Amino acid sequence: MSLAISSRIAASLLCLIPVITSAQQRRTQQSQMTSQPGTLWSDERILETVAAVSMGPKLLPPSWPNNAHVAVLITFDDDTQAPLLRDGTTEPTALSASDYGAQTGTPRLLEILDRHKIPATFFVTGVDSLIHPELVPSILKSGRNEIGIHGWIHEYPPGLDNEGEEERLLDKAIARISSLTGKKPTGYRAPSWAFSPYTMDLIRKKGFLYDSSLQASEVPYKIFSKGLDTGVIELPIDWTLTETVYLGAQGHMPSPDLLFELYKQEFDGAYKEGTTFILTLHPYLGGHRAPMQHLDDLLTYMQSKPGVWFATCDQLVQYVKESATK
Repeated sequence: MSLAISSRIAASLLCLIPVITSAQQRRTQQSQMTSQPGTLWSDERILETVAAVSMGPKLLPPSWPNNAHVAVLITFDDDTQAPLLRDGTTEPTALSASDYGAQTGTPRLLEILDRHKIPATFFVTGVDSLIHPELVPSILKSGRNEIGIHGWIHEYPPGLDNEGEEERLLDKAIARISSLTGKKPTGYRAPSWAFSPYTMDLIRKKGFLYDSSLQASEVPYKIFSKGLDTGVIELPIDWTLTETVYLGAQGHMPSPDLLFELYKQEFDGAYKEGTTFILTLHPYLGGHRAPMQHLDDLLTYMQSKPGVWFATCDQLVQYVKESATK
């Protein structure tokens, strides 16, 4: 091969390098857009994203009622068949497993709460209250418990991606639960504990006093949106302090012993700090006999400690608000 021909080939190959590099860059960017989109975001977009809904100042009062050492919230997400119906499930066996929450789990929980004379907050979906019209009245019968909103059909807010549709379903839930309780609930807990870009604005628009879906702390705090105080108080929850990830279909903990030992240690930590302990259980799952025996024991243990204030979410929020204005 002549030197001239070799030079032309080399020159042609050099011309191809930018094309190949550009193609590789495009493939890399396309991969990032689908698997790691945040790697391509600007600094401004990152800051805007985390500021959309963020933690404001903590709202820890200087003392709890009657000089209690700790505030305890026992809460339940009483979603039974609603999540399955949301997904179009019609198979009776699957529906019956969730129906357990209303038929067996909730009555068992209420018996334990009544025996200990402890209040609790139940977050209920509109559809589950429709299927089981006795559910809400049974929860309110003792006069100690609170009902909060947990969506209409346990819709997944990020999956709706439609402000109007999310508001329509939320309005249906508020109307249904309000008709059963005789008043509009003051609290909201997002189905699946998940917010869409519109959820925070809707919580504020509907006049909720508090939310209990976020997880930035272990004590109540103000919710900020885009740097501004929303006026809504957060009662933070935690995937550690629920049973679904351990005892649910994808869980790998065959016995609840270790789980409730974790709950006990979390309570001990809150007691030592003088802060809050917020537990969330699901009657369709945590209402089975073994977990309920451990819950019974946990409540007995907590009641054996001096200075434990058991409250509903609304009671705690009202107290925190009053303390913040003094």
